[in-house]
Amino acid sequence: MNVQTAYQWRKQLVWGLALIAVGTIVLLERIDLLDWDFDLAQVWRYWPWLLVISGITKIIPPTNPRYLLNGFWEIFFAGWWYVSFNRIWGWGFGETWPALLVAWGLGLLLRPLLDNIFASIKEQA
Repeated sequence: MNVQTAYQWRKQLVWGLALIAVGTIVLLERIDLLDWDFDLAQVWRYWPWLLVISGITKIIPPTNPRYLLNGFWEIFFAGWWYVSFNRIWGWGFGETWPALLVAWGLGLLLRPLLDNIFASIKEQA
């Protein structure tokens, strides 16, 4: 199974499980088996978790350097957005935007290193 096929399979599996979980929770809430105040405005603040799920699908092996770095980037961005939007630790967008530059720079530095690591793993196999 090549990396692209494995990625597509993982993506469908993880998103399918996420949709089943969300659908089950909403269904249980609608038929009054779960007592949860379902306020769309409150739920909307958790949208970065969608990016976390997407990032996890890219990180789970087998993968390649591009998927790995994109997955970490999505998870970092989701965390940054959540912290900034909800002002966790008193930090907003104005204080935290330089973290995006740091993460971008780390990605640029790690890409050649990961390319070499993945190439050496392929040679050993």
